[in-house]
Amino acid sequence: MDEAFADYLTGMAALRKRVVGDVKRKVRDGEVLDRSRQGARSRPSPARKRGRKRR
Repeated sequence: MDEAFADYLTGMAALRKRVVGDVKRKVRDGEVLDRSRQGARSRPSPARKRGRKRR
């Protein structure tokens, strides 16, 4: 069990190192990191429900 957990931690550390390196490269090269927000419009606030008046 301890060996499996040690392998897991080693793999996670290697993955983190790769991800950090990739993000640093993208920032250095000027690539856009989050394309999902491009062209996004703001959403209107939801309308109040009709019914009983609030006091």
